[in-house]
Amino acid sequence: MEPRQLHYFKAIAEEEHFGRASARLRIAQPALSRQMKLLEAELGVELFERLPRGIRLTTAGHVFLAHCRELSALMTRAVAETRAAATGSIGFLKVGFIEAAAWQGVVPDSIRHFRRDFPAVELSLSAMSSTRQLQAIRDGDIDAGFLYNHGADPDLVAVPLARHPVVLALPTGHRLTEQPQIALADLRDEAFVGFHRQASSRYYDDLAQAFAKGGFEPRVIQELDSEPDMLALVNAGVGLAFVNACQRWRQPPGMSFHAVADLEVELELSLVRRADNTTPTLQHLLSIVSEVSRNS
Repeated sequence: MEPRQLHYFKAIAEEEHFGRASARLRIAQPALSRQMKLLEAELGVELFERLPRGIRLTTAGHVFLAHCRELSALMTRAVAETRAAATGSIGFLKVGFIEAAAWQGVVPDSIRHFRRDFPAVELSLSAMSSTRQLQAIRDGDIDAGFLYNHGADPDLVAVPLARHPVVLALPTGHRLTEQPQIALADLRDEAFVGFHRQASSRYYDDLAQAFAKGGFEPRVIQELDSEPDMLALVNAGVGLAFVNACQRWRQPPGMSFHAVADLEVELELSLVRRADNTTPTLQHLLSIVSEVSRNS
């Protein structure tokens, strides 16, 4: 059975006449009749009742016509969706993001714009640390990630978006909250909660170098997996914490955030992808992110 035979059959059924169908299809009537006989022979049924002045569908013919119309609609949709997928108008996109940067700024704005402009793309968003995102990008588990301090990797491409400073989180009522300027020397007697190096090795090392440059060694009494965990312990009075200034965007209760005058550490936020990932949906996201970043 050939697709053209189904097309021929549908035209004959709609015209109820071989001659009119032949003219519509622009093929000779004998050739059209021969194709229908071959189709009936393959199906093992009669599709038409041949009348003196036209044809009439048999019961089997009516059933077959309904399926032919379904197939025609399916093929039309398949062609349209295939073309849309090639242009990135539909499809799938898996994106990671760092939670701290998703409250305000380029990350939520880019996601909002993408969902507005490409509603037919299935956008899957996963919150994870920068380290986990990098591994997921390399493994192909996500297409791209909004993350910090990606480091050098020839297999990855990064679009720089913003730089966020590191600030000091203090619990309400701490002696330094009213001090107009805080320096590392003011923190020598304080206890701190920090994060495990494996959570973000480059960030961890950048902080360590900045502390060494300032002649400061924080007394870390506990290391945790994430900044929200650290802030929970700051609120509980366990210790102070150095955190991303983006934490101000959600302003957890029971604490305040302060710049440290001689601590020059910034977190570079980028959209990172594999160099060989050039899918159309990802290209659309890259364009939107670049535009949002320029206008921020």
